[in-house]
Amino acid sequence: MVSEEIVITSAIAAGGYVGTQLFGSALATMGEDINKLYAKGRDKLVDVATKKINNPDDGKKVNLRAARDVLWNGAITEDEVCAEYFGGMLAASRSPEGKDDGVLNYVDTIKSMSSRQLELHYVIYKTWQNILLKSKAKINAGLSEDVNKYNIFLIGGELKARNLDYDRDLTVLHRQGLVNRFSYKTHIFGNVAISLVEVVPTTYGVMLFAAAHNKLDEWREFYAEEYISISDIEPLDFFGQSLEELKLAAGIP
Repeated sequence: MVSEEIVITSAIAAGGYVGTQLFGSALATMGEDINKLYAKGRDKLVDVATKKINNPDDGKKVNLRAARDVLWNGAITEDEVCAEYFGGMLAASRSPEGKDDGVLNYVDTIKSMSSRQLELHYVIYKTWQNILLKSKAKINAGLSEDVNKYNIFLIGGELKARNLDYDRDLTVLHRQGLVNRFSYKTHIFGNVAISLVEVVPTTYGVMLFAAAHNKLDEWREFYAEEYISISDIEPLDFFGQSLEELKLAAGIP
């Protein structure tokens, strides 16, 4: 990584004398702090990635181009969700010869998303995986027609309680190709008004979820294996693949 202090020094020089007087000491201190934060975040990502590798003695090598992109973009954060995703990408960047940089596309996606948008993606696909495991349904995750026929119903209040602004961030997920379509509205169940969120998944959404768990080699079996969060991202409590299932899960009469 290019030293942050070099970047800061260049920025101060470009600002001239007035810039140096106004911002010099603050920017220099910030440069030192960012370097420390980077080192701490880098070590955290490596730790998360290591825990996502089933066999440390498999002889695989990390792709340097992919690793550089992961660490450059993912290390300057203390957020657990970011560590989950970037750590997964670092683990997934390993291959027998170290020449496979196919994970870069997924890195491009996650580095353009906020931590809360990543968490929204996570809970949506964790929810869908739980639905598929419970129903023992087999799907062809590589066939968009098969994936797009599923609807996932969530309660907006539960998402808001986790600071997940679905009414804003679902648009970002749609733009990134992570949901096919979505809707949200207030639904009346008897005398109870519930904020109802409905999303339709995508194949790319499955692949990104698999990559975050270092499961790209077996992403088509997404429906058959429970992915475990290394960073302890909590799943949602209330969900269903229909309104009736959601009502039952939430205890709504």
